[in-house]
Amino acid sequence: MRKALQYLEYKLSCFSLNTKIIFIILVVLFINVAASLVSIDMVQKSSNRLLYESLQGSLNYTAENISFKLSNIESMSSSILSNQNIRKNLIALDEETSEIGIRNIKNTLKYLISDYYQTYKLNNISYINLYNPRFVTYSYESKSTSTPDDIHQAVIQKANQNSGYPCWVTDYCNTYGLFLGRDSRKINNLKYETIGTLVVSIDMEKMIKSSTRSLLDTDFAQYIIYDGTHEIFHSKSLDASTVASIQSSLSENYDVLKIGKSKYFCVRGTISNPSWNYICLIPYDYISDTINMSMLLSLSVILFCVIMSLILSRLLIRSIMKDFYLLIQKMDAFGKDESKLPDIGGHYDHRKDEVGMLHNQFDQMAIKLQLLIQENYVNEILRKDAKIKALESQINPHFLYNTLESVNWRAKAIGEKDISLMIESLGSLLRVTLSNKDTQHTVADDLDIVKCYMNIQKIRFPDRLSFIENVDPSILQVEIPLLILQPLVENSINYGMEESIDVCHIEIEGHICNETVFINIINSGSQFEEHLLEKLNKQEVIPHGFGIGLLNIHQRIQLTYGSSYGLNLYNKDEDTAVAQVTIPVNKI
Repeated sequence: MRKALQYLEYKLSCFSLNTKIIFIILVVLFINVAASLVSIDMVQKSSNRLLYESLQGSLNYTAENISFKLSNIESMSSSILSNQNIRKNLIALDEETSEIGIRNIKNTLKYLISDYYQTYKLNNISYINLYNPRFVTYSYESKSTSTPDDIHQAVIQKANQNSGYPCWVTDYCNTYGLFLGRDSRKINNLKYETIGTLVVSIDMEKMIKSSTRSLLDTDFAQYIIYDGTHEIFHSKSLDASTVASIQSSLSENYDVLKIGKSKYFCVRGTISNPSWNYICLIPYDYISDTINMSMLLSLSVILFCVIMSLILSRLLIRSIMKDFYLLIQKMDAFGKDESKLPDIGGHYDHRKDEVGMLHNQFDQMAIKLQLLIQENYVNEILRKDAKIKALESQINPHFLYNTLESVNWRAKAIGEKDISLMIESLGSLLRVTLSNKDTQHTVADDLDIVKCYMNIQKIRFPDRLSFIENVDPSILQVEIPLLILQPLVENSINYGMEESIDVCHIEIEGHICNETVFINIINSGSQFEEHLLEKLNKQEVIPHGFGIGLLNIHQRIQLTYGSSYGLNLYNKDEDTAVAQVTIPVNKI
């Protein structure tokens, strides 16, 4: 057994991570489905038991309703026979001889019996007859005549034998209904004399249906009623063989019986007045179909949930495995080229889960390896290249200055003042830009560079360029980083003369306010794009040109003086752009 488990564990360990996760999910789903099916079975059995008990209670209420109606009919018979007008007219018939008097009594009795019928007919009374020695009073003569008269006489005979008490006649329930007979008597010479007999006909089929209508579907509910062991009524849809089979098969208060090809849910109960027993049958196929439909819906929901769980699990597994596959690809790419960190998609910098930790740890390891490689190999090459460039920087400026001096001497010899001025200005610019000395630099020094640069540009564009310097002398000795103003003036000339054919006016204005120096380079003929510095920083705008960029100037000022200072670009009006430099007052 242990070897088998070890072999199974070995086989499972050989599976891929994808297969292992799917296997775990399938096992969990199987357990959940099995538990759901067992729970459904338990719930179904419990619900069946509750259904049986609920139906039994409902049918008991139906029996009470039938008993209540029968009691109402008995009360009605007592009320009729004790009615003073009815008794008075029945007694008067013994002495009345005139036809007019008899007719008046007949009409009075008919009116009174009809009134009782209308009042109590909701108790499923078919008709009420009042018999006396001379005539019969009908509440509903057409219905009464549909019943053979010998049945009425049998009811009267049984009523005469019951000494004025209500007598229920059940012999005709399946054909003509249930009958109530009751005598009305008077005392004559210390003896009881019958002065009339009341016969009430009740439609049993309607009584049962109306009593069950508020609880059960009357098309399904069927009844068998017994007086002791003698069957007195059964629903018309039942035949004699079915009635006999049910009576012999039902041993409990309720049960499911199979009769023929159909199943019935049968409930036994008692009608308290007049102490009859009943069996109610409901086709169990209807209940079974409902339960099976609920079971099918439950299984469908479980199946749907299983399918959705598999789909969602598959998507989740694919998402997890994608991160591992990317990590493997990243490792392969870095193994092939260690000089750069592989970029294969996916961002894991802010992920704190295990996968993100793996990717971040690998990236850190790759960066450390790159640093080691750079320290061991690339730095050595860079040092050699730096030595070469240092030699070139020592040779080239010296050669360049000598050459420019020779050209300047020749220009002066032939009387070319403009050429001489351009060469002298260019030489001054080169001395500042190529100098490696860390000397202090002031606003005045930067303005001298601007003047040299403008001397060259005025000779290039004598008719299209206007330059004005309006700087407060108090700021000339304020310290400023090298090459701040000249690149801004160069930028103004390039864009101002590029976008307009008119004269480009350049003005440098400087002043002090609240211990802050403001130097504005104002030019006509161009406009700054909104939020240009932010776009340059985010690389949303690509700068063009080969000089020192606006972003470089802004960053150098902030690195030197802090984030409160720097470069501000704005448009004064539709034709004027302003580049404003702000630095603290720091005089030499």
